Amino acid sequence: MFPLMQERTNPRPCAPAPRLCAPSPQLRPATDPLRIEPGAAAKPVVSAGPRLAVGAAVAALAALSLAAIGCGTDATSSPGRRGSAPPPPPVATGPNDALAVIDGVEVTLADLDALLGPQLGKMDIDYQRERHQLIENATRRHVRDRLLAAEAEGRGISTEALIGEVVGDKATASEEEVRSFYLQNQAQLGGRTFESIAPQIRDYLQGQVRETLLEDYAEELAVERDVEYVLGAFRVELDLAGAPATGPDDAPITLVEFSDFECPYCKSFAPTLDQVKASYPDQVRIVFLQFPLREIHPNAQKAAEASLCIHEQDKFWEAHDLFFAEQSALTAPDLQQKAERLGLDMAAFNACFESGKYVDSIEADLRKGFEAGVNGTPAVFINGRPLPGGAVPFQMVAEIIDEELELARR
Repeated sequence: MFPLMQERTNPRPCAPAPRLCAPSPQLRPATDPLRIEPGAAAKPVVSAGPRLAVGAAVAALAALSLAAIGCGTDATSSPGRRGSAPPPPPVATGPNDALAVIDGVEVTLADLDALLGPQLGKMDIDYQRERHQLIENATRRHVRDRLLAAEAEGRGISTEALIGEVVGDKATASEEEVRSFYLQNQAQLGGRTFESIAPQIRDYLQGQVRETLLEDYAEELAVERDVEYVLGAFRVELDLAGAPATGPDDAPITLVEFSDFECPYCKSFAPTLDQVKASYPDQVRIVFLQFPLREIHPNAQKAAEASLCIHEQDKFWEAHDLFFAEQSALTAPDLQQKAERLGLDMAAFNACFESGKYVDSIEADLRKGFEAGVNGTPAVFINGRPLPGGAVPFQMVAEIIDEELELARR
């Protein structure tokens, strides 16, 4: 009923909702003339620890809903249909593959770029992320199973008996936890009543506790064995040429933030960046990419343009701090007044600002973000590793930085 492979998690306490500004799923760059909407449902707030994979949680919710309604199928096996139909022909998806022919002239993906915008890139990165997560979870599950089997054999008992000792009576879920999960995810549960679906939710939460107990025990066993996980973290490649940056050019860590000057969560994340600068002055380079959520923040676009015009005069980071400090005053006249307070050459600034010089550059940043899977701000990448959660505390950022520094030292 539930996904076999899931990240370790402890469903106590509830995970906080991501702290980020997010538009509706229909947000597209302003230059995208065709709005092909995938109809993606809102992600749930899951009553589980922060290591729960969102994809696994959504799948679990879907399974809960289907089980309650009474429909379901095992997608991994269909004996009666196996081998009954030939495989479909390969789909033309390469950049130079012909998709259509008009009077002898081929139509390729390059011809569809204006219509599709960043949607294919976003689909690709979402697939790659899910694939990597599935492989990582399966690898850890395989290693865990082998460690448990070896330990059980060494003690002369069955693996089932060992698991019984480890889990005992600890895999429980209280009524409060079950109800909390239901209330937080009610929209994704197909309209089922609490009474009708509570048993499935309880089984799911208990299963999460069981998995955590077994993972913790397997980690203890791994210390005694020669176990090394070679599979690296999922990473995204980003073009950072010309983007505002601070910190050494040769720093081993590059922290990229997609941000929106009118987003309150971006403002709350700014002090975290200051802590990063103070704590890792020689190890981290911070790069700022523009991601104005124009659909919900009417002044974000012009603030982004103003910041890049100010960047021409080498005062981007002063503007960065000032824009967030005075976030409620970001109209065009406000931005011009701020530029003057920063001591800029106002003739040069106004010429840049009024010309819309950086509109295309901001569009390019938006596209980079969409294709990297960004759906809200702030969106942070550390050496290409997505940091989920939006405006997370400094400790969570520092944990990833420290991991990357350790990798660099190897």
